Amino acid sequence: MLLERPNVRTRTTQILTVILALGIVVRIGLLLAWGNAPPVIVDAQDYQGLAARLAESGSYVDANGNLTSLRPPLFPAIVAQFYRVLGSDSYWAVRIFNILLSLATVVLVYQLGRQVYSPEVGIVAAAAYCFYPSLLGFNNLILSEVLFTFFATAGVLLSVRLLRAVTLLDAVGLGLCLGLGSLTRSVLWMFAPCLAIALVFGGRGPLPRRLLTAGVTLAVFAVTIAPWVYRNTRLQETFTVIDDMGGRNVMMGNYEYTPLERSWATIDLVTGERSWDRVVARQRAAEGQTGPLTQEQLDKAAMRYGVKFFFAHPALSLQRCVVKFGNFWQLERTLAAGARQGLFGEWSKPAWIALSAVVCGSYALTMFAAILAVWVTPPADWRTHVLLLLWIAFPCAIHTIAFAHSRYHLPLIPILLVYGAASLVGRDQLRQRIGSWQFYAACLLCTLLVAGWIRELVCVDLRWFS
Repeated sequence: MLLERPNVRTRTTQILTVILALGIVVRIGLLLAWGNAPPVIVDAQDYQGLAARLAESGSYVDANGNLTSLRPPLFPAIVAQFYRVLGSDSYWAVRIFNILLSLATVVLVYQLGRQVYSPEVGIVAAAAYCFYPSLLGFNNLILSEVLFTFFATAGVLLSVRLLRAVTLLDAVGLGLCLGLGSLTRSVLWMFAPCLAIALVFGGRGPLPRRLLTAGVTLAVFAVTIAPWVYRNTRLQETFTVIDDMGGRNVMMGNYEYTPLERSWATIDLVTGERSWDRVVARQRAAEGQTGPLTQEQLDKAAMRYGVKFFFAHPALSLQRCVVKFGNFWQLERTLAAGARQGLFGEWSKPAWIALSAVVCGSYALTMFAAILAVWVTPPADWRTHVLLLLWIAFPCAIHTIAFAHSRYHLPLIPILLVYGAASLVGRDQLRQRIGSWQFYAACLLCTLLVAGWIRELVCVDLRWFS
């Protein structure tokens, strides 16, 4: 491992500069290839519509002109600013914004690797993130992944710093990252209290100062999301935090008509009388409940139904959770599937196969290397190791309970790449521990992961893409 002597800092800065320069070249090339093509993925079209209507009317409304809380507001609000100035078809501007954010995240990944392991690990992780195929592609999609990954990575870095040295400035920054990240993807707001508790019990320094730091983090987080919470609560006539998707997502992943495979597509696969909203309506009618519901009231009814069904059918729920856990860590297929369906222009079969191999291969190598590091070459500070695993485990657990898609693990790639880089840089240590129980545990986990990929490919993907 490298020591941070002045000459080492100079050299790593130079290497990082080269990485960023090459990253700019690659991203400009992809931007030119994508051009000003409109969004084609359903979620991206939804964000596009929200942003366009916000730019035109100044209100966060749905396609019918009704005020909505269905999606977190930050990404559409940012996109709307570009549309106000440049027009609602200036998709290239959003892509440039994503490119700049992704380059900033490269720097954050370097800092995270340096803090957790060493400057050398930071450089390797930053290079891997800079050219990670799926994330390069997502820079050109009108989706919230790039923005959320930036806030999540910054939050991980600041929480690692707080674990080692309590500083109020880092606490303020962490609170902002948690708040802005929650306004981008709602899964993060539930994590904020858990993280604060972890920092209190795992941090260094006097307990009163740790409590103060956690309090400042939560206070800044609460202040950041408070205006949106107030707006939503008034609109929905019941307490509403970020959006109205949580309850229906839980129900769509946990009710009698949820498909075992592709539960993330329940809203498209299960329609008519079996759709989640029709089931909730029948349940309310059976209970003698009448009258219209706001979006959040309906969402809470769906949450109650899904949770009740989950615990009433433990064997089925466990089976579904195993499948959804596998869905979360599935091979990254968004770009490959889009290319196969012609969503990104015409692709020849050899080009599509090559894209699939590059995207899936890079993810597989990342996972194998990260798993080895988690078990065999973890950070020297066990508290940091536990904290990083907590950042990974929480969103994985939430999506395992609701429903999962390989797209949802992308914001965790920076952490996984730091672990993966540690495997590469610490390969001598890794070789010395071949034969240890930790090494065999890592191999077993990698084997189970591959088995899950094969199962999904054979049982699901071949049927859908045949």
